[in-house]
Amino acid sequence: VLAKKFGAAVVSLEHRYYGKSSPFKSHTTENLKYLSSKQALFDLAVFRQWYQESLNLKRNKTGAENSWFVFGISYSGALSAWFRLKFPHLTCGSLASSGVVLAVYNYTDFDKQVGESAGPECKAVLQEITELVDRSLESNRKELKKQFGAAELEIDGDFLYFLADAAVIAFQYGNPDALCTPLVEAKKAGEDLVAVYAKYVKDFYVGTFGVSVETYNQNHLKNTAVNEGSSDRLWWFQVCTEVAYFQVAPSNDSVRSSKINTKYHLDLCKNVFGEGIYPEVDMTNIYYGGTKIAGSKIVFTNGSQDPWRHASKQTSSPDLPSYIITCHNCGHGTDMRGCPQSPLSIEGNAEKCSAPDAVNKVRQKMIEHIDLWLSECKGT
Repeated sequence: VLAKKFGAAVVSLEHRYYGKSSPFKSHTTENLKYLSSKQALFDLAVFRQWYQESLNLKRNKTGAENSWFVFGISYSGALSAWFRLKFPHLTCGSLASSGVVLAVYNYTDFDKQVGESAGPECKAVLQEITELVDRSLESNRKELKKQFGAAELEIDGDFLYFLADAAVIAFQYGNPDALCTPLVEAKKAGEDLVAVYAKYVKDFYVGTFGVSVETYNQNHLKNTAVNEGSSDRLWWFQVCTEVAYFQVAPSNDSVRSSKINTKYHLDLCKNVFGEGIYPEVDMTNIYYGGTKIAGSKIVFTNGSQDPWRHASKQTSSPDLPSYIITCHNCGHGTDMRGCPQSPLSIEGNAEKCSAPDAVNKVRQKMIEHIDLWLSECKGT
């Protein structure tokens, strides 16, 4: 939509190491040393120069400069903001949709936001389920894991993380009703809450949403083969070295199990990658500035129910406008995709948001900023 409006070409890059972009034949920890946001930004800068020169060659021009605008959602949203910060001469501006620019060691706000997005009734049921699961783990561990189709998750922390993420996804991706409606109804009817949650996890999270249980299995994360399942290991490497975002249980009123703590995450990093792997969160924030990012011409957008928004820049300033889209199902990247509300459409549709006007207003603002910044850019 934006490309048509501005007569632009859309160029999409694969991040180094992911997909087919692996520089090595195996993903041993030693071989992952060039996997970082810093390297990804340099790749983008070098590619942008090469692409511009290719265009100029095609058109028989020398030294011509097209106007470039960088955008992304989530981690790539952070990259888009960081690219504008570090290479302002190579882009006219950036859009950081749900751009997670703040590396966070213990990210307790993540779980707090899940509770807020769920609302008091649904949150209470989720907390009750967490308690029941914690208790059941002690008495019939194997049966419980089987019930959730997750028998392969031998480490209890992996299993509990899988269950926590299954709830998160409903709020993160604008689909709270798929989770809360059946749970609240089951509570009122006095049904077996763990069984109802297990059904949601298997039908919606694994079934409709398509998440694989092995993503949570540390034995799978240890696999150094280069294949389609590699991205799980690769993302954890970035988590364990650069950004952390450890989604730990807050000390009170937590939705997730208190067993998902800092130790669980640090143990995972050590188990999967070996000794000496530790998230240098302070270094990341010193290098990029965290939410005090000192760039210019970057639009930040976030969905009101998205637990990731606390790692984004949420306060607006003239050169760094920030917008929060408020609605019952406004999650991650809502400005780019709309809402995927049930029946689930992963691509999303702005009409399905409980407040499509809220989405459209922010889209309008984005267009105004892009328009202005492109006009101020010295494209020749």
